[in-house]
Amino acid sequence: MKRLTLTLTAVGAVLSMGVLGLSGLAQAQPAKGAPAAYERVREVMDDRFRDMKLAGDPDKDFATLLIAHHEDLIFLARTQLEHGADEQLRRVAQKIIDEQQKQISELKEWQVRNRQADYRAKADQPPHGSGPLDQKSAQTAQVQPTPAQPTAQPVAASQLPLVTGTVEKVDAGASKVTIDHGPIPNLDMDAMTMVFRVQDPALLQGVKAGDKVQFQADRVNGQISVVRFGSGTAQATSARPAAQPAAAANLPMVSGIVEKVDAAQGKVTIDHGPIPNLDMDAMTMVFRAQDPAVLRGVKAGDRIRFQADRVNGQISVVRIQKGK
Repeated sequence: MKRLTLTLTAVGAVLSMGVLGLSGLAQAQPAKGAPAAYERVREVMDDRFRDMKLAGDPDKDFATLLIAHHEDLIFLARTQLEHGADEQLRRVAQKIIDEQQKQISELKEWQVRNRQADYRAKADQPPHGSGPLDQKSAQTAQVQPTPAQPTAQPVAASQLPLVTGTVEKVDAGASKVTIDHGPIPNLDMDAMTMVFRVQDPALLQGVKAGDKVQFQADRVNGQISVVRFGSGTAQATSARPAAQPAAAANLPMVSGIVEKVDAAQGKVTIDHGPIPNLDMDAMTMVFRAQDPAVLRGVKAGDRIRFQADRVNGQISVVRIQKGK
């Protein structure tokens, strides 16, 4: 009887493999559990600082960037508490959460005071741009003004060094590629694993995870980007359809407060609660709008309920409902 049971189990496994076919076995499955959680941490930390607009006020920008930094650390620490097992690291993670929450509260209290009409009228409040380096720069400018320098242009590809690396992930929809690479001399960058943008999305054609590549990278429009892959370093692969966002009816409604609307860029900054479908904690984040029309009538200070999902590889707002 035992032998018969084992035989039937083996037959069932073979039949299951036949039913799944190539679609179930040959295609790579999305990461789950801890790897997926840490991928989300890296994506959020990478995207929010790149997309964040500065006010041009040193105090406001310092507070805004520092809050974002603290929130990212909390996001990372909570991910460790959810998936990590080492007790020492869990204690470190909990300590990070406690300390960063306290500093976020202090910074947000300052932001509230800063919005008050008489805040700058205080006798002991120095004007903006009066820091030591600003004063030194002003004195130098009075002595000998310097001509404006042209914006640095990317170096010609023929002058850039070829760097060796291994492709870890390709996100064609977002025109990004993750590479575990050696030092990049022209960028003064040590060996590391990094998410690069590509200067031309066509560069990613035929590039797949696991490829050993040689590439050239430089700053393009202020962002570190891959400008060329060495010839013969990638093998062609069949194109796979991009993951589609979930239907709006299946997405949870999330409460939040709009902090900034950038209609020209199709972006909105929201201080929001947890987003269950993205496994994202409460934080302040810059979202792209799936359709710029969803931003019509939305302004800073609005209390809203919204739905968000991954669209073409980017976390985006797909619907906004204004509240009272």
